[in-house]
Amino acid sequence: MKTLLSLAGQLVASFCLAVRGRMLILSLLVLSLLTIPVTPASAQQATLTPKEVVEYALTLEKLEADMYSRAFTAIESGGLMSLVEPAKKAIMSYGQDEGMHVTDLSAVLKSLGGNPDAIAIPKNPNYDAILNRDPFANPEDFLLALQYVEDTGVAAYKGQVQNLLAAGDAGKVVLAGALEIHTIEARHAAGVRYIRQTYYGADVRPWIKDASEVIFNKNRQGSNSPIPFSNEAFDGYATKEEVLALVSPILSEK
Repeated sequence: MKTLLSLAGQLVASFCLAVRGRMLILSLLVLSLLTIPVTPASAQQATLTPKEVVEYALTLEKLEADMYSRAFTAIESGGLMSLVEPAKKAIMSYGQDEGMHVTDLSAVLKSLGGNPDAIAIPKNPNYDAILNRDPFANPEDFLLALQYVEDTGVAAYKGQVQNLLAAGDAGKVVLAGALEIHTIEARHAAGVRYIRQTYYGADVRPWIKDASEVIFNKNRQGSNSPIPFSNEAFDGYATKEEVLALVSPILSEK
């Protein structure tokens, strides 16, 4: 009996030592992750202040909200009347989200001393620039254009993380809000892709398979990108310069 108790005691002691060892390794790993220096924002793009990031985001959100608003009209009496019912419901819901994003970002911009009314988009944006044709003429074109816009929006928010981290406490407050919106934009993008795949037979998945499916620079190499975003296991970002290069033709008056 004593022998069995002694053996049991040795096993318990060995287990405790093993657990302590693993906990020590885990603690060191977490500590190392927390102490990794943040790459300066200027290394990947021009440094923006929290106010400038919100102005930039608000521009994109106003454009998205306007695109959905025009889709509502086209669903009622235009080229999108033939959209399947689940797609109509999704688009109505996504459009309401974008309107709320505009409202909330406008409030944040005011709190930072900015003027949300000064962030304006054209009365008639040139949405034809997305596909070189009217995206509201039929469901397939609209959903493809919307996929590009939503995917770009997701990448745009991600592209400002380092700028906001570099801005200290004010930047972190804006970052918290931006991440809340970023998640919803990603869900929109996945939803649009799902609709295209399920109801219109498009060769896409709810996530990005490869760089050819998006219109921003997804494949990044070099020291500024520790992970090469070259497959569906990782998702990339887009800088302000890249996004504006894509969006500027849309922001011209039609």
